[in-house]
Amino acid sequence: MNLKVKGLVLAVVSALVLNGCDSDKVKAELDHAGHKIGDAAHEVGHKIHDEVERAQGKLTQNAEKESLRQLGLDEADIDYVIAHNPDDAMAVAKHTNDEILYQTKYNFVDASGQQGGLKTYDWNAPLSSYYFYYKPADYDQLTSAKKAAVDRLQETDYKTSQRHEGDAKANLQKMLGRVAFVINSPKFIKMFNDNYQYLHSDTFSVSSAYPNEITHVPDSYNEFKADIKSALSREGNTYKFYAVKDFDGGDAKGDIGKLSAYFKLKGMANSKLKASAPLVLHELTHTFGYRHAGADQNTVKMKPNNVPYLVQLMTMDSAMQDQYQGDMQMFSNSVNGINQIKWYAGDSMFSTYFGND
Repeated sequence: MNLKVKGLVLAVVSALVLNGCDSDKVKAELDHAGHKIGDAAHEVGHKIHDEVERAQGKLTQNAEKESLRQLGLDEADIDYVIAHNPDDAMAVAKHTNDEILYQTKYNFVDASGQQGGLKTYDWNAPLSSYYFYYKPADYDQLTSAKKAAVDRLQETDYKTSQRHEGDAKANLQKMLGRVAFVINSPKFIKMFNDNYQYLHSDTFSVSSAYPNEITHVPDSYNEFKADIKSALSREGNTYKFYAVKDFDGGDAKGDIGKLSAYFKLKGMANSKLKASAPLVLHELTHTFGYRHAGADQNTVKMKPNNVPYLVQLMTMDSAMQDQYQGDMQMFSNSVNGINQIKWYAGDSMFSTYFGND
């Protein structure tokens, strides 16, 4: 018996002996002692439960949540993944201090100027300073009806951007936590190990312009992880993120082999998180040192022969559908319209772990 509980039981017996037939007093002391015994037993029960959990290789919920916070997950996402994928949440939480993006620092640089050849903005810049809309190059030659259709789309786009003005930084922070969880998750590890054979050395070409690029093909998730951790440690596990208005390509752009990246304010603010997170992961792999090299980018874009697009494909909508059997070459063929399997926006790793937002 726990010493605290045992001591309280002895106190009850002593009360009976010392107070004889003074039943009211005895009853009062018994009630008081009973509450203490209940509290002590509850405490003992918690300690026993913690020991059992520890013995089974698990963490207590408080320890699990704190561990996941170190990857950058916010409280809502921690609660969601624990509730919906408890085993995977525990698997990640048990080893966070040895994982990719553990306690990584993200510096959101507020600066108006030039960086990486791009004009930069404050992360909370007003919409009027960074809003843009692509009108067709032949807009002036369109019929009145077609011009009106384009104008309606622009009006809708502007109203959407107004609703999400100022959301870019918060959305990106949330995505970074999710990316850190996913890249360390059992589902990601299994899918990477099942698909790294599609990686091709030609997409890892050496260039003097990128002294920190990773030039060898990983032959397992563990080698992939080791290369990334080495890249992160080179710059103190600290990123610099810049807000920009526009550049060619998607809404994010990572420097090759350097812990810095650029994000379009409008794109990040308006983004649906599960749709944009795979791109953020793609761009982070550039900062680790991975490229999708090739004179003809059509040979590498949305293909599993290079790391950035492989991990993007793995975490995109529908990649986890049974029809693809976890095969990213089959999924790539579907996305690129090469096979007869129609691609659609179904479940992804991000939606499985964090819901459909």
